[in-house]
Amino acid sequence: MTSSLQQPDWIKEGREKLLHLFSPGCGWGYFQEGAPCTEPTALACLALRAAQPAGQNDSPAADAAAQWLASIQQPNGAVGVSKTVRTPEWPTPYAILVWSGKGKYAENTKNAIGWLLTQKGMTLEDERDIFGHDTTITGWPWVSGTHSWVEPTALAVMALRRNGLQDHARTQEGLRLIQDRCISAGGWNYGNNTVYGTTLRPQPAVTGIALLALNGIQGIDPIVDSACNYLESTVPRLRAPQSLCWALLGLTAWERRPAASEDWLEEIYRLVVKKSERAPQLAYLLLAASSQSLGLLGIQSVTTGGSA
Repeated sequence: MTSSLQQPDWIKEGREKLLHLFSPGCGWGYFQEGAPCTEPTALACLALRAAQPAGQNDSPAADAAAQWLASIQQPNGAVGVSKTVRTPEWPTPYAILVWSGKGKYAENTKNAIGWLLTQKGMTLEDERDIFGHDTTITGWPWVSGTHSWVEPTALAVMALRRNGLQDHARTQEGLRLIQDRCISAGGWNYGNNTVYGTTLRPQPAVTGIALLALNGIQGIDPIVDSACNYLESTVPRLRAPQSLCWALLGLTAWERRPAASEDWLEEIYRLVVKKSERAPQLAYLLLAASSQSLGLLGIQSVTTGGSA
């Protein structure tokens, strides 16, 4: 991965383009001139920090955006989709990751974690014959009062582990859910692994996020190896920044990052800026390229016997 000491030109250029898309005093939207929203703002903050040149402090834009996220935090601790769209509150883990390690946001982080720990996906009687997974395990949903999904559960687990709650009962149950939802041939789908006996296809972004959340967990080598094998066979064909980012970070967390990763990222960056510059796309590519990203997500790289 690229260190902040020696950055390719495209990373420096991408960082400047991301700063150019910043809405002063607020954050970033999903599209150019779009209203600031929590997810793209948090992703951009993390990306700017990851791509920050060595020896420099956070950019004023990242600082202002983190403050904007704090300003839209609700009294219950949650952070909605945007200032005006207060529910659903699934983006809260992204805000937690932005605030983590920043002392001035300790109270915001504490309140957001408090809210996160109260959120539980709807459980059902064990119906594995229909859904293919254990429906009694509690994770996190996209929308309060609905069934748990892999991605919001993995994001919640990362946010909690980033703040030293790796042994909390909710974190442990979230990790159980992620393991339970894996597809037998390798990787993860968005929610189920099978439906009425039919195995679903794995998805690269979800698989990468799941691997990040499972980072360092012992005794799951078969799950990790099959997921990494799936991603290694898939990433050379990926062109979507989101899928490529999470796939590469998931592989990197388990020391299986392909040697050609940097070439792929620059190639996709050139395609992105040629078509249209959107903050999330730029942020995903910068995050995937930086050696600082895993630390910002609370992830420690481990060795499982796989090779890059």
